[in-house]
Amino acid sequence: MTAATAARLDRIVDGLVASFLGSNGIAAVSKKVSLGAAPEAHDTLIRAYLLEKLAEVSTRTQCRVEIERQGPLLSVRVTLEPAATTTATPTKPEPAAAPREPVTIPTSAGPFEYTPPIDLHRDTFSAQEASSRLSRTGQSTSRTIAHERRKESKLLALKVANGFRFPTFQFDPRGGIHPLAERANVRLGAFTDPWGTLSWWFEDNDILDDMSPAAALAAGTLDEQLLDAALDDLTAGM
Repeated sequence: MTAATAARLDRIVDGLVASFLGSNGIAAVSKKVSLGAAPEAHDTLIRAYLLEKLAEVSTRTQCRVEIERQGPLLSVRVTLEPAATTTATPTKPEPAAAPREPVTIPTSAGPFEYTPPIDLHRDTFSAQEASSRLSRTGQSTSRTIAHERRKESKLLALKVANGFRFPTFQFDPRGGIHPLAERANVRLGAFTDPWGTLSWWFEDNDILDDMSPAAALAAGTLDEQLLDAALDDLTAGM
């Protein structure tokens, strides 16, 4: 495990502890962060490192570390919660989201199943729909524009069945591709790694106060400086 990864894990622990203590130890807090591509041997090291750090918080605290892999990509969710039942008012559970269908993605290490964070039909445009939103008139019947931007990594496109689907979050409501989405897609190499790019967009990010980049983009809180910091942090963690 690299020093950069250890530093990121320390920041996760520090942020969780501050939030937990701020609630006087009566509210559970959780954080999920993507560490990018990492060897499977790191799983045990990361889990042990986090549990050791968290053990110093309090004997009345329950700590959980969950490691999730999507192919070579590694994500970690860390949770702190009271060890005993408290009198805190229970929160109303959120309705469960509709299940999404996994897709099989070919990689150099062989195929693996990946469950996308979006609905590949409801939350995406077809190539023709995407091209219409990129054309000057907004009425293009050609698929060419979208595919040109896809090949330039400016527009994220996902291979679904025999065609491509273009996630809607990256389009500017005023027309065209959102400049920040285009900037990130190019840096992430969306053409060569579309599924990894999609995963980054929807992972909670500590640089963005635990919002995903897609959520921050939609909320209008993402700017060029924050975007570059989040992308630089991703590179440092690999």
